[in-house]
Amino acid sequence: MARVTGAHLPLPFGEGEVLPAHRSTYAAIPTFYRGIETQLVEVTVDPAAAQSHLPEPLIADPEGRAVMCSLKIGLSSYGPFNEAGIYLRCTYNGEPAVYNSHLFLDNVTAICAGRERWGVAKEFAVITFQDYENVRVCEVVKEGAILMRISTTWDALAEESELPMLAPNYNLKLIPRADGPGAAIKQLVRYESEAVGESRQFAGRGMVELRSTAKTDLATLAPKSVGRGFYHVGDLKELHGTIIIDYLK
Repeated sequence: MARVTGAHLPLPFGEGEVLPAHRSTYAAIPTFYRGIETQLVEVTVDPAAAQSHLPEPLIADPEGRAVMCSLKIGLSSYGPFNEAGIYLRCTYNGEPAVYNSHLFLDNVTAICAGRERWGVAKEFAVITFQDYENVRVCEVVKEGAILMRISTTWDALAEESELPMLAPNYNLKLIPRADGPGAAIKQLVRYESEAVGESRQFAGRGMVELRSTAKTDLATLAPKSVGRGFYHVGDLKELHGTIIIDYLK
């Protein structure tokens, strides 16, 4: 008869947090990122298109301000991965905020953690980076087509205070019911993290292209105007999020 080991004891009724229950898919909070290379581009988009991506009661910025970003992560609690996405400026109860409407990355563990913990709208895509003199180009390929392209220059040193603010950062956490249509969990969650250690940042020009495939439509959020571009290198620690609204209660 096989002996039950400590790693495979029956799961007590009131315990369990992450599947698989006996070998968690991702590391426990706090998790870390080291040497994140981030591109940021300030843009404006159609405010009506932005509003269509926001859950109630978030209100889109009337000017359609948004930030397009990419991250090249060489070391983290989830392993190395690349990421790119869209942050829509909005308000919650009249206070400024951002909503992470789209986020593409190439690491399954990080996708599971982001969706299950904070409700981040993470999707798998192929993401590549190329450097040409003082220009960095990030391309997002999904369903066999280029969906997103971000390019920035690093022309001058910048202060951290010049970078676009991406907090408070809200996400919609949705988990479907197993016994029929509808949500088992529906929450507005504020993502929580803090910068650690020293950082470096540079300012320059930015450019963003958004396209569509038969399945994924980003063209409706194509920039109407493009502002400054930034490049940032730093470390981050992730914390437990905060449930702002529990819609089902």
